Amino acid sequence: MQASMATPASVKSMPPRALRRISIGERIYAAGSEGIAWRVNSGAVRLDRTTAEGSTYAGLALHGDVIGAETLLFGQYSFEARAIADCELEPWLAAGTALSGDSLLHTLAANERRAADALALRAGEAFERVRQLCLLLARDRDDGHREIAIPGLKDMAAITNLTEATVSRAMSHLRRTGVLQRQGRRVGLVLAGAEGPTGC
Repeated sequence: MQASMATPASVKSMPPRALRRISIGERIYAAGSEGIAWRVNSGAVRLDRTTAEGSTYAGLALHGDVIGAETLLFGQYSFEARAIADCELEPWLAAGTALSGDSLLHTLAANERRAADALALRAGEAFERVRQLCLLLARDRDDGHREIAIPGLKDMAAITNLTEATVSRAMSHLRRTGVLQRQGRRVGLVLAGAEGPTGC
Protein backbone atom coordinates (compact mmCIF):
# COMPACT_ATOMS: atom_id res chain seq x y z
CA MET A 1 0.00 0.00 0.00
CA GLN A 2 1.38 3.42 -0.96
CA ALA A 3 1.43 6.29 1.51
CA SER A 4 -0.21 9.46 0.24
CA MET A 5 2.24 12.30 -0.20
CA ALA A 6 1.43 15.81 0.93
CA THR A 7 2.10 18.61 -1.54
CA PRO A 8 2.84 21.90 0.22
CA ALA A 9 1.57 25.07 -1.46
CA SER A 10 5.16 26.24 -1.89
CA VAL A 11 5.80 23.30 -4.24
CA LYS A 12 2.87 24.14 -6.51
CA SER A 13 4.10 27.68 -7.13
CA MET A 14 7.82 26.86 -7.47
CA PRO A 15 9.50 26.79 -10.91
CA PRO A 16 10.64 23.24 -11.79
CA ARG A 17 14.39 24.01 -11.51
CA ALA A 18 14.49 26.94 -9.06
CA LEU A 19 17.95 26.88 -7.49
CA ARG A 20 18.65 28.23 -4.03
CA ARG A 21 22.04 29.59 -3.07
CA ILE A 22 22.61 29.58 0.68
CA SER A 23 25.49 31.31 2.45
CA ILE A 24 27.45 29.62 5.23
CA GLY A 25 25.66 29.97 8.56
CA GLU A 26 22.25 30.62 6.98
CA ARG A 27 19.26 28.52 8.06
CA ILE A 28 17.75 26.61 5.16
CA TYR A 29 14.57 25.60 6.95
CA ALA A 30 13.21 25.16 10.47
CA ALA A 31 11.76 22.03 12.01
CA GLY A 32 7.97 22.06 11.76
CA SER A 33 7.84 24.44 8.79
CA GLU A 34 6.28 23.48 5.47
CA GLY A 35 8.41 23.02 2.39
CA ILE A 36 9.83 20.64 -0.16
CA ALA A 37 12.73 18.20 -0.48
CA TRP A 38 16.04 19.54 -1.80
CA ARG A 39 19.08 17.99 -3.45
CA VAL A 40 22.43 19.42 -2.35
CA ASN A 41 24.33 20.37 -5.52
CA SER A 42 27.28 21.77 -3.62
CA GLY A 43 28.29 22.65 -0.09
CA ALA A 44 27.48 21.06 3.25
CA VAL A 45 24.35 21.08 5.41
CA ARG A 46 24.04 20.36 9.12
CA LEU A 47 20.76 18.83 10.33
CA ASP A 48 19.63 19.30 13.93
CA ARG A 49 16.83 17.80 15.97
CA THR A 50 14.97 20.38 18.05
CA THR A 51 13.68 19.34 21.47
CA ALA A 52 12.56 21.13 24.65
CA GLU A 53 16.20 20.99 25.80
CA GLY A 54 17.45 22.70 22.63
CA SER A 55 19.01 21.62 19.33
CA THR A 56 21.27 18.59 18.94
CA TYR A 57 23.26 17.42 15.93
CA ALA A 58 21.35 14.84 13.86
CA GLY A 59 23.12 14.50 10.54
CA LEU A 60 25.20 15.83 7.69
CA ALA A 61 24.26 16.29 4.03
CA LEU A 62 26.79 16.82 1.24
CA HIS A 63 26.94 16.99 -2.55
CA GLY A 64 24.24 14.77 -4.10
CA ASP A 65 22.35 14.15 -0.86
CA VAL A 66 18.62 14.86 -0.44
CA ILE A 67 17.32 16.81 2.55
CA GLY A 68 13.72 17.31 3.62
CA ALA A 69 12.37 14.15 1.98
CA GLU A 70 10.04 13.70 4.97
CA THR A 71 7.92 16.59 3.64
CA LEU A 72 6.68 14.26 0.89
CA LEU A 73 4.85 12.27 3.57
CA PHE A 74 4.24 14.74 6.38
CA GLY A 75 4.18 18.11 4.64
CA GLN A 76 6.68 19.61 7.08
CA TYR A 77 10.32 19.32 8.07
CA SER A 78 11.40 17.09 10.97
CA PHE A 79 14.80 18.76 11.39
CA GLU A 80 16.38 22.18 11.22
CA ALA A 81 18.84 22.54 8.34
CA ARG A 82 21.69 25.06 8.26
CA ALA A 83 24.49 25.61 5.74
CA ILE A 84 27.95 24.93 7.18
CA ALA A 85 29.52 25.83 3.82
CA ASP A 86 28.12 27.90 0.95
CA CYS A 87 25.48 25.71 -0.69
CA GLU A 88 23.51 25.38 -3.88
CA LEU A 89 20.22 23.47 -3.60
CA GLU A 90 17.67 22.40 -6.19
CA PRO A 91 14.19 20.97 -5.69
CA TRP A 92 14.40 17.19 -5.51
CA LEU A 93 10.99 16.72 -7.13
CA ALA A 94 9.34 19.40 -9.23
CA ALA A 95 5.58 19.86 -8.80
CA GLY A 96 3.67 16.94 -10.26
CA THR A 97 6.80 14.85 -10.90
CA ALA A 98 6.46 11.16 -10.10
CA LEU A 99 9.29 9.48 -8.20
CA SER A 100 10.50 6.33 -9.95
CA GLY A 101 11.41 3.22 -7.99
CA ASP A 102 15.03 3.43 -9.16
CA SER A 103 15.33 7.06 -8.09
CA LEU A 104 13.84 6.32 -4.68
CA LEU A 105 16.12 3.30 -4.12
CA HIS A 106 19.17 5.30 -5.17
CA THR A 107 18.24 8.09 -2.74
CA LEU A 108 17.59 5.66 0.12
CA ALA A 109 20.92 3.90 -0.48
CA ALA A 110 22.77 7.24 -0.59
CA ASN A 111 21.10 8.33 2.66
CA GLU A 112 22.16 5.08 4.34
CA ARG A 113 25.75 5.59 3.20
CA ARG A 114 25.76 9.15 4.48
CA ALA A 115 24.34 8.02 7.85
CA ALA A 116 27.12 5.43 8.08
CA ASP A 117 29.73 8.08 7.19
CA ALA A 118 28.35 10.44 9.85
CA LEU A 119 28.32 7.69 12.48
CA ALA A 120 31.94 6.76 11.70
CA LEU A 121 32.96 10.37 12.35
CA ARG A 122 31.87 10.03 15.98
CA ALA A 123 34.11 7.11 16.97
CA GLY A 124 37.83 6.42 17.03
CA GLU A 125 40.90 8.62 17.42
CA ALA A 126 40.19 12.36 17.50
CA PHE A 127 42.71 13.24 14.79
CA GLU A 128 41.31 10.58 12.47
CA ARG A 129 37.71 11.79 12.99
CA VAL A 130 38.66 15.32 11.95
CA ARG A 131 40.72 14.06 9.00
CA GLN A 132 37.85 11.90 7.79
CA LEU A 133 35.44 14.85 8.06
CA CYS A 134 37.76 16.90 5.84
CA LEU A 135 37.90 14.01 3.37
CA LEU A 136 34.11 13.80 3.30
CA LEU A 137 33.83 17.53 2.62
CA ALA A 138 36.20 17.09 -0.34
CA ARG A 139 34.59 13.93 -1.70
CA ASP A 140 33.17 15.51 -4.85
CA ARG A 141 36.67 16.47 -6.01
CA ASP A 142 38.82 13.97 -7.88
CA ASP A 143 42.08 15.88 -8.36
CA GLY A 144 45.13 15.70 -6.10
CA HIS A 145 44.52 19.11 -4.52
CA ARG A 146 40.90 19.55 -3.56
CA GLU A 147 39.72 22.91 -2.34
CA ILE A 148 37.30 22.53 0.54
CA ALA A 149 35.35 24.93 2.73
CA ILE A 150 36.04 24.26 6.39
CA PRO A 151 33.04 24.60 8.75
CA GLY A 152 33.39 26.45 12.03
CA LEU A 153 34.92 24.68 15.04
CA LYS A 154 31.54 24.46 16.79
CA ASP A 155 30.00 22.57 13.85
CA MET A 156 33.03 20.32 13.42
CA ALA A 157 32.97 19.52 17.15
CA ALA A 158 29.26 18.61 17.03
CA ILE A 159 29.70 16.42 13.93
CA THR A 160 32.74 14.55 15.32
CA ASN A 161 31.52 14.43 18.96
CA LEU A 162 34.71 16.19 20.13
CA THR A 163 35.41 19.42 21.98
CA GLU A 164 36.22 22.56 20.01
CA ALA A 165 39.70 22.59 21.57
CA THR A 166 40.36 19.03 20.38
CA VAL A 167 39.16 19.86 16.85
CA SER A 168 41.38 22.94 16.83
CA ARG A 169 44.43 20.85 17.81
CA ALA A 170 43.62 18.26 15.14
CA MET A 171 43.25 20.96 12.47
CA SER A 172 46.59 22.50 13.50
CA HIS A 173 48.20 19.06 13.19
CA LEU A 174 46.69 18.58 9.72
CA ARG A 175 48.15 21.93 8.64
CA ARG A 176 51.57 21.24 10.20
CA THR A 177 51.85 17.87 8.47
CA GLY A 178 50.81 19.35 5.10
CA VAL A 179 47.56 17.41 4.76
CA LEU A 180 45.71 20.73 4.76
CA GLN A 181 47.27 23.73 3.04
CA ARG A 182 46.03 27.31 3.02
CA GLN A 183 45.57 28.87 -0.42
CA GLY A 184 46.41 32.57 -0.17
CA ARG A 185 43.60 34.62 1.33
CA ARG A 186 40.85 32.15 0.53
CA VAL A 187 38.67 30.79 3.31
CA GLY A 188 38.92 27.20 2.11
CA LEU A 189 41.79 24.82 2.60
CA VAL A 190 43.28 22.34 0.17
CA LEU A 191 43.42 18.67 1.00
CA ALA A 192 46.67 17.39 -0.47
CA GLY A 193 47.06 13.82 -1.74
CA ALA A 194 44.67 12.05 0.63
CA GLU A 195 42.19 9.29 -0.04
CA GLY A 196 38.54 9.66 0.87
CA PRO A 197 36.62 7.35 3.19
CA THR A 198 35.40 4.07 1.76
CA GLY A 199 32.22 4.46 -0.24
CA CYS A 200 32.58 8.20 -0.88
